[in-house]
Amino acid sequence: MTLQTVSLSSLEPGRSNPRKAVDRNGLEGLAASIRNDGLLQNLVVRPVKGKGQHYRVVSGERRYRALKLLQERGEVDGDYAVPVEIRASLSKDDSLRLAIVENLQRQNLTPLEEAAALTKLIHKGATLGRSDQDSDDLR
Repeated sequence: MTLQTVSLSSLEPGRSNPRKAVDRNGLEGLAASIRNDGLLQNLVVRPVKGKGQHYRVVSGERRYRALKLLQERGEVDGDYAVPVEIRASLSKDDSLRLAIVENLQRQNLTPLEEAAALTKLIHKGATLGRSDQDSDDLR
């Protein structure tokens, strides 16, 4: 398993993502983060049978949706190079398992850890990008 880049236009959303509701403000914040800092974590994909060089997202659906949002706004195009890990041998069941594990294993910082980390950045003069919605959420 090695990282590669594929064009955004060659990606399709996953069919078995356990996350059904996506918070629009969170997606806006993620898009703003990608616009400012690039994609910080690759997607995991598997080839779509019969479609040549097309891939279905197994892990990273929110990142994919944020990229598509940027594409809709004309901020990136279909040729945007997306870092992916291609897993050609994944079955549909394996894909579902990975998607579930990724969502369940994610662990956010505690509010105190988040405050301490942000305070450290602010004291060093750093600023954080904000979404176009002027959300109070720092990402």
